[in-house]
Amino acid sequence: MADDRIAAAAALFAQAWLDGTTIDAFPDDLAPRDLAEASAVQDAMAARIGEDIVGWKIGGKPGGPMGRIFASTSFDDGATLPRARYERNIVECEVGFRLKGDLPPRERPYGHEEVAAAADLALSIELVGSRRANAVERAAAALAAGEPFPESEAEMLVMIADNAANLGLVNGPVVEDWQRRSLLDITVDLRIDGDESQPLLPKQNRTEPFDVLLWAANELSRRGIGLKAGHIVTPGSVNVPLPLPAGSTAVAVFEDLGRITVSLAAA
Repeated sequence: MADDRIAAAAALFAQAWLDGTTIDAFPDDLAPRDLAEASAVQDAMAARIGEDIVGWKIGGKPGGPMGRIFASTSFDDGATLPRARYERNIVECEVGFRLKGDLPPRERPYGHEEVAAAADLALSIELVGSRRANAVERAAAALAAGEPFPESEAEMLVMIADNAANLGLVNGPVVEDWQRRSLLDITVDLRIDGDESQPLLPKQNRTEPFDVLLWAANELSRRGIGLKAGHIVTPGSVNVPLPLPAGSTAVAVFEDLGRITVSLAAA
């Protein structure tokens, strides 16, 4: 019975992803009951979509929600996103990593030095979104008010099943010489249409990005998936997440490391 529920939930999410639409009312009886079911739904969703995976997003800390980044939703710096698919979005500036070597599944855990040697720093803007109607609007309102989202364990499980709310990624500069930098101290000047700089998440509310990468490498190894050279791993937002309105342009300047620009088409 659980397999039938997982397959049905995955089919709904995958079809919404492929069509660029949202689900008005996700059936309560298909909601995952635990983390294992949520992950199984996401795995089955990805299999139905059938695209290459170019990276993974992690929800801000070791053990946070993890989702796939699909090839067709990975954009170069300066991209203009189509409004129909990306109108319901939340923008997150990320100090993440790009793998320059494979970290395949294995029984022995990966250590700090081994993972660090296999990764360059990669700056990006993650586009967060949902296949469920009104989920992005609820998340944006909660985050703007300084309230937690998802607001419950049940909501978190559905979000994980829904590819951890990943909508896409805009790729920015890659930095090879990064290990002597304090990654938590990197700031971002994010401006929408040249307006005032958007607020950052307080440092105490963030996690050391490399700790998230190390956890992800071992979690994906444990699951028999692994990481591949070229994969991007995003460990959580530096800024307070916010929507990018249609017809607007976001410019994120990561200190002396580089900048990323992305626009959302007006129509």
